[in-house]
Amino acid sequence: MSTATASRCFARRATRVAFAALSIVAAALAPLLAACDRSTTAPRAASAPGARPNILLVVWDAVRSDRLSLYGHDRQTTPFLDAFAGQARVFDNCLSVASNTVPAHASIFTGLLPVEHGVTNEAPFLADDFETLAELLKAAGYRTCLFSENPHICTANHFTQGFDVAEHPWSAPYAAQAVRITQSKLDPSDVSSELSADFARRGKVSVWSIKAAGLLAQQAVVNWLAQQPPDQPWFVFINYMEAHRPLIPPRHYRLRLLTPDEVEASYRVDRRWLPMWSYVFGLHEYTPEEIRLTQATYDAALLELDELFHNLLEGLRAAGRLENTAVVLVADHGEHLGEHHRLDHQYSVYEPLLRVPLVVHYPRHFVPGRETRPVMNLDLFPTLLELAGINPPARSGALSLLQPRDQRPRLAEYPAVMLEAITRVQQAYPDHDLTPWKRTLRAWYAPPCKFIEASDGRHELYNLSDDPAELHNLIDLQPDIAQRLATELRTFIASLRKATPMPPPAGPVEDDQRRRLRMLGYLEPE
Repeated sequence: MSTATASRCFARRATRVAFAALSIVAAALAPLLAACDRSTTAPRAASAPGARPNILLVVWDAVRSDRLSLYGHDRQTTPFLDAFAGQARVFDNCLSVASNTVPAHASIFTGLLPVEHGVTNEAPFLADDFETLAELLKAAGYRTCLFSENPHICTANHFTQGFDVAEHPWSAPYAAQAVRITQSKLDPSDVSSELSADFARRGKVSVWSIKAAGLLAQQAVVNWLAQQPPDQPWFVFINYMEAHRPLIPPRHYRLRLLTPDEVEASYRVDRRWLPMWSYVFGLHEYTPEEIRLTQATYDAALLELDELFHNLLEGLRAAGRLENTAVVLVADHGEHLGEHHRLDHQYSVYEPLLRVPLVVHYPRHFVPGRETRPVMNLDLFPTLLELAGINPPARSGALSLLQPRDQRPRLAEYPAVMLEAITRVQQAYPDHDLTPWKRTLRAWYAPPCKFIEASDGRHELYNLSDDPAELHNLIDLQPDIAQRLATELRTFIASLRKATPMPPPAGPVEDDQRRRLRMLGYLEPE
């Protein structure tokens, strides 16, 4: 950042600092301000139960916005979503509160920041004393259903509080079909993940499959809705995992983006557990071509997601269940595709992990078009409650998407270190020091600047207007700016009510759950 740019960056800092201070006061006076806000932004939905919208909340796990054609990607990765969004509100400036699955989902379900709910991938248990979105909707008369492909978002981790039904690809009605679907997506030449070898060696990975939710979610939801009273509103949550590791988009999606020779090459990029994490830690290299093929494989997975989303909505429409339904598409976090020498979504709060898509289709309250004001994925908590005519709990500092603000505090976190990858890679490379990776991170946004606070003191500062790829760390060039943002961050954190992580249940993790976590890359394959 040049001196002139720095001056411009902070000529307006006094205003922003004042805004941050006001926001902190607002957090301290949350009950009063919430009451005031509700008096001026009362839900527009009528109070009669029949007028309340149904709510379909779809999470595309590990999807970053800049790889969607809806957000300007040069590949046509989301043709249906592009057309669907013509009648929807598209949020162009949405951040995730966290760079990995569990804290982000906990925030969407509670409207709280990770520091407030204390849920992390290392302590993935959502405490029962939090009022969740599903619990509040159910108490207001909604029927509630969850279908999650991600094994973290399950009953064992207390994420199904308030849901009448919680199902997964490994649930009894779907397990056998899930295995068949997963097998059908695997190519014999694919060495990019452990799945092909596991099926060849064991006949099947297990009776459960985790990569088939896209095909099974529609079946499960339509079947469940067929059993519900037509005059009772419903809330359905779906987590899709097609863009999450391991990437296994079927060949025909790859052929829409790559030549036949490139498709064959895409199956030969070794992104198994140890090589991938060794790459992240700087102990293994991928060629530029392998990174390009990895990115294209990810894009092919987005094409699959787009078609699955299309089919889901058409299935609901055919069943007569889409009328008066608020349809929300969002991601829990993004994904690294070679940026900063990283893959997956750990050890980072860089932009590829935090910039996520958010699309809301409910023309009755959301005017179709683009929204550029700053929002976060946890803002869905008060928004969906407002549509249902429910006052959100005063403790939540999330803001309604019905009235975005021009400025607002935005904090994103990497709240716990993924130790499993470090431990296993350390065993393979005993002479390499992986201590620098054992740190937590927070990202504090003060446009156009972004300050990253690291628990080990290796902080970072970027001007996103000049350097959107975060290639030039300005921490040593602009120490005064960094100190000012660090002070703002500490003051904001001090204003929050911090949570103590919920302890794990007694006894070892269930074997089937460990298998599911291992297949996703949270644990090393056996």
